[in-house]
Amino acid sequence: MRSLFAASLIAVQVTGFRVNNANIQSPSCECATTEIVNGVHTGHAGCDQHFGQRFGYVCYVGSGSCPNVRESRSHPGAFWRACPTEHLRNEARDALLEAVEGIEEEDIVRLRAAAVERGVGQAALDAADQRIVHIHLMGEALDELKAAIGRLDYDRMQAALRQVEEMELDAYLSEEALQKAVQAFHFLGERREATNDLAESIDSFNLERLMEALAEAREYQAEDDVLHQGEARVAELQRLRAAAVAELATAVTTREVRRVSQAIIEADRLDAVDSSVMNQARDRLQFLVQMDGARQNLLSGIEGDDLEELAHQLSVATELDVEPEILTRGQQRVVHLEAMRDSLIALEAAVAGRNSQILRDTLAEAQRLEAAEDNLVSRAQTRLTMLEEIDEATNELRALFSSDDESAVRHALGRAREIGVDEEVIEEGERTKHRISRLKHDLRTALLEATENGTDMAELRRLIDECDRLHAASHRRLEAAERRLASLR
Repeated sequence: MRSLFAASLIAVQVTGFRVNNANIQSPSCECATTEIVNGVHTGHAGCDQHFGQRFGYVCYVGSGSCPNVRESRSHPGAFWRACPTEHLRNEARDALLEAVEGIEEEDIVRLRAAAVERGVGQAALDAADQRIVHIHLMGEALDELKAAIGRLDYDRMQAALRQVEEMELDAYLSEEALQKAVQAFHFLGERREATNDLAESIDSFNLERLMEALAEAREYQAEDDVLHQGEARVAELQRLRAAAVAELATAVTTREVRRVSQAIIEADRLDAVDSSVMNQARDRLQFLVQMDGARQNLLSGIEGDDLEELAHQLSVATELDVEPEILTRGQQRVVHLEAMRDSLIALEAAVAGRNSQILRDTLAEAQRLEAAEDNLVSRAQTRLTMLEEIDEATNELRALFSSDDESAVRHALGRAREIGVDEEVIEEGERTKHRISRLKHDLRTALLEATENGTDMAELRRLIDECDRLHAASHRRLEAAERRLASLR
């Protein structure tokens, strides 16, 4: 990147330049930088061959008092002079600035030295110095890029490429070198992604994804410690999977809702079983949840007194295969509630009936089963007292059915009617009373007959005694019979 023009400057004798350069111009004698000088439009700015090669390099100046100036014939009021010194200085500056655009440090150093000799401004010299520093940095950047290509360091490679891009060094790299760098960076990027994917997979429970990530990380030559972590995690997940499969298989054979639920969650988290096995386990869990609900309902029903509801709960629990011991408790409770129901029905019937013994027995059974409420017990006890009184009156009356004590029968009949003894018993008592009345009538008639006409002392004695015992005859008639008996002796 050497400039031909810059090279020609080497042949210029700097001695005359230094002499000419020694004639320091006042500001008004400097070459005008615009085409209008002192209000005159010259049409020319700067130092150049404005009048052709014969006149050489000239320029317009701002004052006619400057050394070696001439007034322009074509532009009166404007003055010009020769400017070989400015021309050489400009050529040195332009050559230096052109070299600064390249990366050839030797050319920049050489042309800067020439520029210093020809009085080039400090700005151009500073630009050269800065470019030299920049070239050094560019060299370091290229060296770093070459070093990064041989390493498996993504961040270093990225930083090196970024620096190359910022310095626009890609224009100075060969296509092969640039392609090699890009390929290396692409590889390192994919290597980093593979490493990151492996790290994420290690933190997850997806064995298949982990194994794929581990294989890819090996392909991209990931760090050994990361690969070892991945391999250890694969072994761990395989062990966890085997344990989850075994636990799920065992759990579904139990009746433990919590255990089956946790086994399903663990197997699902580890993706340990296929969908068919998981669906079967979920079906089992749903069944166990229903069973548990039926169990709880049955246990609650056992504590209650609703026979119909308990019978339904027992039916559901039986259908859902609730534990036999709980079903047995339910069945026993059903039997108990049925007995309570039956005892209440029997007690109500006994209360409405007239059999004291049945009432006594049904009341005792209802109390034993704790089936009857206090109101019903009170009613039953009141009714039992009443029936016992009826029984007593009935027994009293029945005891007189074979007697001939008319007074006792009449009294018993009155009491029986008063407390409501069965009508058939009362009727039997009436028949007894009528029998005794006929007996007394017959005895009295026989006594009258024997008193008047009888001769059988024993018979008369018997009639007197019977009529006296049964009060069948008046005292007067009995005395008449006693006198008749005495006459027969």
